[in-house]
Amino acid sequence: MTRHPEILECHLLAGTADYMVRIAFRDAAHFERIHTDVLTQLPGVSRLQSTMTLRTVKKTTELPV
Repeated sequence: MTRHPEILECHLLAGTADYMVRIAFRDAAHFERIHTDVLTQLPGVSRLQSTMTLRTVKKTTELPV
């Protein structure tokens, strides 16, 4: 994960999925290359499920405390 600049974040999850990875890509072809050449080749990866954001509804770093 740390060797690939396209991988911006990687989070260990509780629940059905093991990890959530946030990646940056230029276009569909670049995403496909990252998916095929990077993500599927990582040790221990046997299955991937991709989800893309259509638009951001709300994003903040402010904490309500």
